[in-house]
Amino acid sequence: MRSSLRPLPSLAPAAPPLRSEQLGELARLVGRASRLLLLTGAGVSTHSGIPDYRSPNGSYSKGHKPIQHSEFVQSEAMRRRYWARSYVGFGYFSRARPNAAHVAAAHMEARSLLRGGVVTQNVDGLHQAAGSSAVLDLHGRIDAVECLNCGEVSSRHHLQDRLAGLNDGWLRRMGLQGTAATATIRADGDAELTMEACATFEVPACEACKTGVLKPGVTFFGGSVPAATVEAAREAVAHADALLVVGSSVHTFSAFRLVKQAVDAGTPVALLNIGPSRADPIASLNVQADAAHVLPAIVGELCGAETEREVRRVATNTAESGSLTSSASPSSSQSMCEMEAIASR
Repeated sequence: MRSSLRPLPSLAPAAPPLRSEQLGELARLVGRASRLLLLTGAGVSTHSGIPDYRSPNGSYSKGHKPIQHSEFVQSEAMRRRYWARSYVGFGYFSRARPNAAHVAAAHMEARSLLRGGVVTQNVDGLHQAAGSSAVLDLHGRIDAVECLNCGEVSSRHHLQDRLAGLNDGWLRRMGLQGTAATATIRADGDAELTMEACATFEVPACEACKTGVLKPGVTFFGGSVPAATVEAAREAVAHADALLVVGSSVHTFSAFRLVKQAVDAGTPVALLNIGPSRADPIASLNVQADAAHVLPAIVGELCGAETEREVRRVATNTAESGSLTSSASPSSSQSMCEMEAIASR
């Protein structure tokens, strides 16, 4: 069944062409590893229509400033602004579908080329939507909401319904109905709005404890990744015999320290990204190219041209229909505890 909503347009920046020797080097790294770990960033999801931060077309290039953790927890006005922006942007972001990079990673896992799993900095859940099962969400998930008072975790979709009920007619009054706001969509999963536009927006309290402040289930800039997540990521790196960093400048310390850990342990580290990376000086291999093109090509090099065509076909059908159409990829998702169990094998 095809979705009535059109796929989001790709926001991927222009990429240098991939040279055959670069593909060969990446394929050898993947093929020789018995426990490859994938560390992914925003560049993996730009073909799905989700902006990144640091590319020429990214949020930073447009002057967007991500909300800081301290701003959110200390200011009711900033929380109101965040949720108003999120309310506008959520309809856009919820239409994002896995692209060929996500589908290729799921196929790599299914064919035992990715026994170390995936650690992703992205909060979009697209790796799991593509069928990857061993995924650690380093910075959380945008489709979850947590209460800062009682710790209750609920669905972002449910909160969207609550926000709509409390703010009936607000979009119309603000002139934001339809797709008018998509041009100002930000990498945080929200839309650019003024403080004045947000002033009349109503935000509900936690349904469980009735008074708690609701926060998206993500780690904001300036916030701390939960200790259990940090430890699970460290364990995944410690048990990997190769690390492939895809679509990330590893600018954030939470990601860079994982690369540094691998390098310090003598583990080969390859970078696949468009543009410079913080890890460029210490990586074993650096390829500047498009992940949505290269990851399927690696699958093709190791599993055959027909498998590569299957990856690209599934990605195209997924974007058009809104659902995964291949039985070749795993469909279940694993918790962080299961990721830790995988790392300990």
